[in-house]
Amino acid sequence: MPRGIKRVIDIERQVDEISELTDNELRAMAADTTARVESLRQRWEATGDLHALIGALIFFQLRLPEWLFSGLMRKLNEQFKNPHATRYLAVRHAHDAPGMSMDESYDWASQHITDQAAKGGRDTMMRSYQRIRAQVAKIDRIQPRSRARRRRG
Repeated sequence: MPRGIKRVIDIERQVDEISELTDNELRAMAADTTARVESLRQRWEATGDLHALIGALIFFQLRLPEWLFSGLMRKLNEQFKNPHATRYLAVRHAHDAPGMSMDESYDWASQHITDQAAKGGRDTMMRSYQRIRAQVAKIDRIQPRSRARRRRG
């Protein structure tokens, strides 16, 4: 089984060497990759940062079929251009992570979004959240709750 190779170029000595990686170099590379992916995972879970998700996707690019990787990258990049999705993710984060009420989540999102295209007031956050939530509900086949049930729970 091929272990991996490294190329060392020393211009002063005019050396161009190719050699196998040592066990320690392989372990160090594996540990570095694991730490970076874990950092991206934590950032994604804590903030919903799409950059962290894209970073992890790039780490695993070679393990994915080309069509899957390019499709996911295209869709994620589209999300950067969608202010409604940014607002939705901010509201979801505020509601899920710290456990705020929906009203508090709208206020939090309106105060903490830094993307100029997605900034807005509480009502803007609420409209965008409801717009994206309706799309998510269709994908997940979520049935809307009746008004009476919404007031109780």
